[in-house]
Amino acid sequence: MEASEEETTIMSLGPQEHYPLPDGYAFRTGVPDAATYCRLRKISGLTPRTLCAVQAGLPHTLYGVHVVHGSDIVGMGRMIGDGALFIHVVDIAVDPAHQGHGIGSAIVDAIMRHICSTIPAEIYVSLMANGEAWRLYERFGFSNVFPDARGMAIWIDRP
Repeated sequence: MEASEEETTIMSLGPQEHYPLPDGYAFRTGVPDAATYCRLRKISGLTPRTLCAVQAGLPHTLYGVHVVHGSDIVGMGRMIGDGALFIHVVDIAVDPAHQGHGIGSAIVDAIMRHICSTIPAEIYVSLMANGEAWRLYERFGFSNVFPDARGMAIWIDRP
């Protein structure tokens, strides 16, 4: 069921607060290498993925960023989708040793600003919030879609 125009909130990131990285950290555009991606998912508490799946999936990223501190990659995030109608924000992950400094907020901010500066028209942006991460995403205008919609998933493992 689609919401009527009156019920739909369309977000614009115009004068939104900006979330810069703290001193000593820098953004790099693109996704990290597959091994680093696997490491960041595991240590940040996201579901581990196989190297085979990561190597097949990462090249299909629409946009990604990662955060470096010295020579270490300590955070990442990316967007997937068709780039015009639907985008799904995924893999927001920060090394626990670097959490609590606004790095996750800066990653989401960078992705949302990229989306808003490149989309051709309106777009539906979704994500799945693990644990208490919904608090982070609410600051960027994301809201729970239940009961109007219910997120669903299936895990398929190749035998």
